[in-house]
Amino acid sequence: MTDHVLSNGTTFLAITAGMYGSWAKATDPITAIKNAHRNAGGKKNAIYVIHGVSDEIQCTELGGYQWDNKNPPTPLGIFTVTDRSIKPVAKGDFNKNHSDCPEWMQDQLDELARWKRMREEEQ
Repeated sequence: MTDHVLSNGTTFLAITAGMYGSWAKATDPITAIKNAHRNAGGKKNAIYVIHGVSDEIQCTELGGYQWDNKNPPTPLGIFTVTDRSIKPVAKGDFNKNHSDCPEWMQDQLDELARWKRMREEEQ
């Protein structure tokens, strides 16, 4: 099934943050978020979104994501999702230790920079 793949081979992957969550791929981030939220049972969820090559990105068993080593995905943000709203995660939306959207984005970008440095050192 390729209804979630754009003409350039990319997709949006939305994953509920945490173990035993759900995920969804779609041709736009809002549909991916809504489908992941619905698959998770419709309660209040933290859902993050990445964009990347469809065949190369996937959800891991513990709610993370991985990609093959050619094309890293682009993180788009982490969102508080309810049946009525989608908004960037703010401090206190889930607990005081949960990253807000800017912190999550910085963590993701730092991780991608580390990955890029490691790849360059290997070559």
